[in-house]
Amino acid sequence: MDWIGITIVVVLGVAVVAYGYLWDRTTNRRRAAAQSSPPDRPIPGLAPDAAAPSYVQPKDLKPDNRADPVEIEALRPSLDAAPHLTCGHGPGAFATLGEYAVLEHPLILIVDGEVSTMRELLPAVAAAHASGQPLVVVAAALADEVYQTVEANALAHTLTAVAVAARKPADRHQLSALTGAALTSVTDLRMGWLPTASLGSCGRWVSTARELWVLPD
Repeated sequence: MDWIGITIVVVLGVAVVAYGYLWDRTTNRRRAAAQSSPPDRPIPGLAPDAAAPSYVQPKDLKPDNRADPVEIEALRPSLDAAPHLTCGHGPGAFATLGEYAVLEHPLILIVDGEVSTMRELLPAVAAAHASGQPLVVVAAALADEVYQTVEANALAHTLTAVAVAARKPADRHQLSALTGAALTSVTDLRMGWLPTASLGSCGRWVSTARELWVLPD
């Protein structure tokens, strides 16, 4: 009889543990789904009968960089005559023409330090939106989440942009001289201080994962 009681207790214990495991797993899945889904609550400024906004995940975005051999061949002679640096936009999907990212008359921000949060780039993003120009962000380094946010916005076509890590001070100084962009400190960006005159430009910006060219007007 004692063995029967012990067996019942063991079976019930296993059942409780299994139920707890399944409940916890289901709860975690629901929590993860809620975090990646639009909020299930009224949104200020949005009509109650309006469709809920959707969130674009980076994994769902695809680059539109179809290679046109004619355009690429037409581009190469101008690259041969343009100033050239051996740093590029890295592994990000910024390319618009084959392997090349080509931006016409972009605003250029050169940060003499590491950009650690997207908040630091908001004044430059606002200036690009206000002027209707693409944005090039060059910094000594960019935090992964900053780089990925700029990339996701470029892929979603909410911001035409390229992010470049130019680790060598000489490269940043050369780009400053070529584009007229001031070397902006991270401290100024954190304070929201970015005069329009600090931003540079060029006729055409061209970069690949490992190289870049600055074409004059």
